[in-house]
Amino acid sequence: MEESKPKFLPPILRLPKRYIVFEVISEKPVGYGDVSAALWESMLEFLGELSSSETRIWFVKNLYSMEKQRGIIKCAHSCVEQVRAAMALVQVVGESKAVFRVIGVTGTIKSARTKYLGDGHGI
Repeated sequence: MEESKPKFLPPILRLPKRYIVFEVISEKPVGYGDVSAALWESMLEFLGELSSSETRIWFVKNLYSMEKQRGIIKCAHSCVEQVRAAMALVQVVGESKAVFRVIGVTGTIKSARTKYLGDGHGI
């Protein structure tokens, strides 16, 4: 029996996406899990399940820096403002008061790292 190769969509059929570079300003350092849980909770309360799923949000885990409290979120290009609004509604991350600050929005991870996170060699 032949191994089936995964089928990928050609670039023309893929849905466009955007990368939101953010910073968490909090009383004490917060981890990746607390940040993602707080944002998911905010999105579900503000947008509901259907609209939250339409944003196609994805946290880029390996690009979150606990030291600098910065990270990148991928979402649908048409839903950037909805995600930003949900981020603005977050008041508590983990057990500390916190707010999200959007640093910038780009179309690629490479440009997000070089434009908004310094030299591109880490966050």
